[in-house]
Amino acid sequence: MTELLRLHEVAARDGLQNEKAVLSTARKLELLEVLAASRPDSLEVTSFVRADLVPQLADAAELCTALKDVPWRQDLPLVGLVLNQRGYESFRDSGLDAITAVIGANEKFSRANSGMAIDKATEVNRSLCAAAKSDGFPVRMYLSMAFGSPSDGDTDPQVVLDLVAASAEMGVERVVLSDTVGLGRPEQVETLVAGAQQFISLDQIALHMHDTYGTALENCAVAMDMGVRLFDASAGGTGGCPFAPGAAGNLASGSLLAYAASKGLAPDMDSSALDRAAAFLAEELGRPLAMGDQRRPS
Repeated sequence: MTELLRLHEVAARDGLQNEKAVLSTARKLELLEVLAASRPDSLEVTSFVRADLVPQLADAAELCTALKDVPWRQDLPLVGLVLNQRGYESFRDSGLDAITAVIGANEKFSRANSGMAIDKATEVNRSLCAAAKSDGFPVRMYLSMAFGSPSDGDTDPQVVLDLVAASAEMGVERVVLSDTVGLGRPEQVETLVAGAQQFISLDQIALHMHDTYGTALENCAVAMDMGVRLFDASAGGTGGCPFAPGAAGNLASGSLLAYAASKGLAPDMDSSALDRAAAFLAEELGRPLAMGDQRRPS
């Protein structure tokens, strides 16, 4: 399998949602322009969630209005996160192109993140996906805490695979196996990627890996060797989840891109733009961030 890697850039949403610093809409637009210049496959820009719970992304409506007229948008798909029907209604009027939906594979996290048990979250997402399909919006289904949590240990792979099956029935564009707190191990990647193919095709499987213990790239490398080509990453390695204590940043986009290049799988992206985005975020957030290729698996 020789298809090139496809990088979904999440620095403007996951990268900001757990930060103490709150960027202005104007500064977010500057960040998004630099991220777009790196030529990712798609770009996640915001979340349609309660402003009191995630104040860093409270300007979703204002940001999306401004994005309708930006000259750099062209054919770059812009994505927003939606947790429920109310969020979907806001998304529908936003002008964005695709939806990130979420079901937690851990009961505690599901209740903390969405206020719903797993079964209830699944039913809500079933209705959301039906509405999105009717309106012509593709859905990327994120299965959060798919690998493990600090309090409960490894996630039961059967719970994850049952959610993959449910997502396939919903007709989602892709299923994103998400290591929300960075506890995943290579053998878990192998189990979930292999098992998911009972219900969806390999080209519908994606990984979203946090790098809490420096293992995100190793886990992505295993998935690449298995033929996975869809990966999330964040410029500078920013990221975290306000509802998952201990969640550190995502795998840095520059590191993922450099590793993909070493395997002959790199897309036509501008790594210098990723470094500019990381420098921009380092200044805004007040701390050093990952620049370029800083981590490679052995």
